[in-house]
Amino acid sequence: MSPATGDRPVPAARDRATSMDRAPGPSADPSPPPSPPHPFRTVAIVGLGLIGGSVARALAALDRPPRVVATSQAASNLELAERAGVIEAGSTDPEAVLAGADLVVYATPLDVTLRLLADHRGRWPAGAVVTDVASLKGPVEEAMAALGEGARYTGSHPMAGGEGSGFRHSATDLLAGATVWLTGRGTGAAGVEALWRAVGAHPRWTTADEHDRLMSWCSHLPQLASNALARVLKESGHAPSDLGTGGTDMVRLAGSSPEMWLPLLARSEAGDALRNLARVAREFAEALDRGDLEAIEDWMRSTRSWRAGAAEPPPPPPPAPAT
Repeated sequence: MSPATGDRPVPAARDRATSMDRAPGPSADPSPPPSPPHPFRTVAIVGLGLIGGSVARALAALDRPPRVVATSQAASNLELAERAGVIEAGSTDPEAVLAGADLVVYATPLDVTLRLLADHRGRWPAGAVVTDVASLKGPVEEAMAALGEGARYTGSHPMAGGEGSGFRHSATDLLAGATVWLTGRGTGAAGVEALWRAVGAHPRWTTADEHDRLMSWCSHLPQLASNALARVLKESGHAPSDLGTGGTDMVRLAGSSPEMWLPLLARSEAGDALRNLARVAREFAEALDRGDLEAIEDWMRSTRSWRAGAAEPPPPPPPAPAT
């Protein structure tokens, strides 16, 4: 889950243009293309917050949607989802929705996911596939292996999110175009990959160790850097309203939920990343103190070039692991 995931900035739905938002050309077919197929008939979503709600919305919008059911401790999220017509059934009792599922998606914070996996073991139907959206994969893989359920597990992590939480912040197109990291060699791996493709995401396979190190640098570090910047601004007596658009963008992640982030940071390797950030910040400060604008210009040109490279298309994803 992108910690609201704080994994990358996600524009509001009205700002994200898709092929269906653009007017078709004279010879274009205005109807959307059919969704890629996936093998699941009933998908049970555990947790209907930002990501879980967006998964439910995206599945319900497919041309051939599966039956989507959900469980959540927040009855208000279930009521909103039912009212929106994106789930066929919902209950605060997990057993009521897990029994008929052939895919179970855990869309809860990491510590909650680890607890629920142990609680729900034995409630999953024979042959049901289990995935999750937590932004660390190693702890979940280890937990499923310890439960003797590793064969049915494939890890997922959508690189999408925002600082809002709850079903009311979910969106049908939140996952469209997003990278979804997949780990594990569970028997349902190909089906999980197909499901993410069906909702418009771009699955990429990696290992849990490689994924978790990547997140420490490319997700956890930006989150903590945003918190650090917000703290410095607050301590210096500045208000959010003093910021321009660039500063506002940089402190956006400072509004993320600590409850969601703390279980991730407890297992993160972001300490090394933060120390490297502090080293570079100190080098910048020392260059400013001695008036070495040439050094700062070199650094700014280097980082500008690095940032421009982000526009290049990512390499093609490796094939799914054999199952």
